[in-house]
Amino acid sequence: MTFNSLGRGLAATALVLGFSGQSFAADVGEAMPARAAANSGQTTAVYRVYNHGLHVVDATADYTLTELGYGIRTTLHAGGLMSWFMRMDIQSMAQGHFDHYWVQPVSYESTGFSRGKHRSIVLHYADNMPHVVTLDPKESDREAVPEAQLGHAMDTLSAMALLLENVRQTGKCDGNAQVFDGLRLSAMTSHGPFKADVPGSFGQKFKGPALRCDFVGQQEAGFIKDSSHLEVMKAPHPGAAWFQDIPGVGLTAVRVEFEHPKLGQMTAVLDHVPAVQP
Repeated sequence: MTFNSLGRGLAATALVLGFSGQSFAADVGEAMPARAAANSGQTTAVYRVYNHGLHVVDATADYTLTELGYGIRTTLHAGGLMSWFMRMDIQSMAQGHFDHYWVQPVSYESTGFSRGKHRSIVLHYADNMPHVVTLDPKESDREAVPEAQLGHAMDTLSAMALLLENVRQTGKCDGNAQVFDGLRLSAMTSHGPFKADVPGSFGQKFKGPALRCDFVGQQEAGFIKDSSHLEVMKAPHPGAAWFQDIPGVGLTAVRVEFEHPKLGQMTAVLDHVPAVQP
């Protein structure tokens, strides 16, 4: 297992970690309080991520949503026993605006230490497409994503904001987005919600009835040249997220499971009640 692969796999998690209190109000069967729908304070949620039964990463999602825009930050650190042997410290940030049930990203930045080096990706947006401002170090062994495929593509965190806005407006998690992280282009789709109990494995603290959203990610471009894993990388990879209404916070992702093409099943579980700042 490499932390590079692990970090890429966690991109799918970022799409669903930050659902806020107004989510799925219609499906819960009762109206959410007005303060939840209007809350523009910052919410911080911390997750433990498991792979092959091991606690490998601690992930934190900080997000602020208003009627006009969004700001999201995720932080990944090596967790559990892995923190004794490997160094990983990656922070990603995105900002943008909401526009008629869509998002208009402004900027995305991901920086940090992984695979023995400091790495940085910066995207700016113009003409409804992302433009790579910084890519350090460059990955010459990877195929470039054709510019023609980048129209209306967005970074991972802006895709999360798009799904959040869709949920706020429709009470559903049905949606799709083309996601570009500076290296790879993937198609992400989500469906639901469905009523289901939260699985209890990996020390799951938030159990019982929940609403589940299913999602699928499929890489479309930006593959490693001559990769022996090409067919696996091109295949669709499913996942699911379970949401519960947490007092004082609202409906929150308490568990996320997804299939990584190289690492297999990965599971993120909410560590404690998220903090909400006014």
